[in-house]
Amino acid sequence: MTEIRLDRVSTFGDQLSFLIPHDWIESNEETDRYLYHAPHADSGWFRVSLLTLRGSGKASPERLREIMSKRARKEGGRLFEFGSNLVVAWEQLSQEDGVPIRDYWWAVSHSHSPDLGHEALFSYTVPRTRQDNPETNETVALLSRLVSDARFALPSKSD
Repeated sequence: MTEIRLDRVSTFGDQLSFLIPHDWIESNEETDRYLYHAPHADSGWFRVSLLTLRGSGKASPERLREIMSKRARKEGGRLFEFGSNLVVAWEQLSQEDGVPIRDYWWAVSHSHSPDLGHEALFSYTVPRTRQDNPETNETVALLSRLVSDARFALPSKSD
């Protein structure tokens, strides 16, 4: 297996950071999400969005486990812990502009305190014709490890 060089990217005012392959490019096409892809790629779009959870008890570890368990059941996914993060991973078939696609999803939540937490939603989209490609499978396995290990930071006072 080839060694892959990784870079840490910080997004959403440094509230979320994660590793991506070094040669991937960030696209600025979306305002509420970050979008990445391999150079010269015509498929394999990697997106991330972030939700801040605030309120009395809304982000306690118990409440996040309940929320993530419901998502795992709803999506037919699997729930697991990775360090201090809770992760739900699932796959979904759909279409984009008439092209059949497979979306790989990861919801990653983190409790800073019972009253403050984050949930990052990551997706990786490929045409269904490439879903069984060994390179696609390697990329999905790598992304699963990388997003599970996402790091969350407290929002700045102005957020």
